[in-house]
Amino acid sequence: MNRITFLSFLIISIFSMTTVFGQIDVNLVDLDTQETVPFSEIYDKYGLNKELPTMIITWSGVWCYPCIELIERYNVCDTSLVNIITVNVDDEDDRSSVLAKGHHKNWKNTKNFHANIGGETNGFDNVFNVSSAPLILYFLDGKMLDATVSYSIYPYTLVQLSIVNDINFIANSWSDLNSLAWNYYQNETDSEQLNKALSWAKRSIELDKNYHNTDTYAALLFKTGEYTQALKIAKEAIDIAKENENDYESTSELINRIIEKL
Repeated sequence: MNRITFLSFLIISIFSMTTVFGQIDVNLVDLDTQETVPFSEIYDKYGLNKELPTMIITWSGVWCYPCIELIERYNVCDTSLVNIITVNVDDEDDRSSVLAKGHHKNWKNTKNFHANIGGETNGFDNVFNVSSAPLILYFLDGKMLDATVSYSIYPYTLVQLSIVNDINFIANSWSDLNSLAWNYYQNETDSEQLNKALSWAKRSIELDKNYHNTDTYAALLFKTGEYTQALKIAKEAIDIAKENENDYESTSELINRIIEKL
């Protein structure tokens, strides 16, 4: 697939989409050490590979729990293939109580900071708009290429857009493997690509068998002409859905389509 921009809309207060990372004069505070770190020193200080894609994701523990869920999803992934930097944007009045909840304590695969909100000219909020989150900044080779506010820049999206060209990036995330496999079911017709998607759906089921990935697997089997096996798996999906009170109307429709082919 060709790489396309994930830009939803520009954040008006961002200086330039080609700003060099080292030239952004902003301080962050390390959540583990409480040390103030200039943006320009992050790659060297933490041994980050500047040639890898870098994602900066902002979050709030007061009003943006979907941000937290998004970051937790990235922490399941192989972050040797991408640098993930999280930035808490709660103001000083809320910050202590938010950090006391310890969301970031489980984020072992990301570098975690707070935004030094209101830190005079070096405060994060003096350079970037933090009134919406998650603000996601995308860097490559030290240059900022994209900015967006979106809950939907999930890890599988980076693979889909060829930002990360290694499926192992999401190999331990059932939800991302399933989402990518479903995307291929909807958009691919090439048998080789569909077989790849089948393998991702199977791996997703190995990690956590549920209605969603079982339904995806059945749909892909149907699209690749494996009608008998597709029928069997689709029935399994409906059994799981009934057990968990999921809506399975689409799977029932899939079964009807399969029966027409048999």
